Amino acid sequence: MKKSLIGDLSSREKEIIPLLAEGMRYKDIAARLHVSTETIRTHVRNIYRKLEVSSRTEALNKVYGRRE
Repeated sequence: MKKSLIGDLSSREKEIIPLLAEGMRYKDIAARLHVSTETIRTHVRNIYRKLEVSSRTEALNKVYGRRE
């Protein structure tokens, strides 16, 4: 992960990024982290806002340094 981009993310948001990269669905991430699906939705919305992206693919590309 690019340190400069993830600096503003919370520890939970940083925990969610690799799970998104695995292709996990929100409900599966929620089950793994023992929270509600809506909580995951909120975290993902915050990730998108902080990274200034609008999709999972854009977020992962930005975080993992693929095409910018």
